[in-house]
Amino acid sequence: MTEINAQSQQTLDSLLTKLGAKKLDTSGTKSYKSTLGQEDFLKLMTAQLSNQDPFQPQSNDQMIAQMAQFSTVSGITQLNSTLSGIQTTISDNRIATAANFVGKTVLVPGNVALPDDAGAISGAVDLPTDATGLTLQITKENGELVKSIELGSNNAGLVGFEWDGRDASGTKIGAPRYYVKATMTAAGKQSAAATDIYAPITEATVGTSSTDQQFKVAGIGKVNLTDIKSFKY
Repeated sequence: MTEINAQSQQTLDSLLTKLGAKKLDTSGTKSYKSTLGQEDFLKLMTAQLSNQDPFQPQSNDQMIAQMAQFSTVSGITQLNSTLSGIQTTISDNRIATAANFVGKTVLVPGNVALPDDAGAISGAVDLPTDATGLTLQITKENGELVKSIELGSNNAGLVGFEWDGRDASGTKIGAPRYYVKATMTAAGKQSAAATDIYAPITEATVGTSSTDQQFKVAGIGKVNLTDIKSFKY
């Protein structure tokens, strides 16, 4: 084994000192770094510049490439930290948003309508195409027809309706719930049309970034945030 002379050992010790390295601990306890930070990178670069061969110096392109790599890694680390903070903020906002929805009246797909404090119900018919005729039938749970509403011709889209909960004589019916059914006429043919109901949100779940926000709507059940078509205050 070739021994290192005193001058070479001194040069090596000087380089190790600049790199922040420690001499071997003869006590058996060793300390190692698991990661390198910006300070370590600067020490390495300074030591590299100080100890390069003056007759064959490292090219500017190589130095710039090394600095660019470290800058990229540093930027990714900062980005991860920023995204983590954003995720926490979004999670907090989800909780606040979910709480604010409770009690709001929304328009969602369905055919079961619970009357409001005045005994009235409201909603909309979702027409897939233009219709020359549109009829809405409202029944009790036992199937008894209590109201038929002619909505006439309408263009494709949502066609709103409202019923005060009273029969032809003006007497309030007072049923706990009603069922609505829409029939449209287009190109001389009749077909069923989808209905939407206005109802209050009674419960809201706190969703995550990978799940849809869900709500429980009176008379309808669970619906996703994307199912809500309109709000009514």
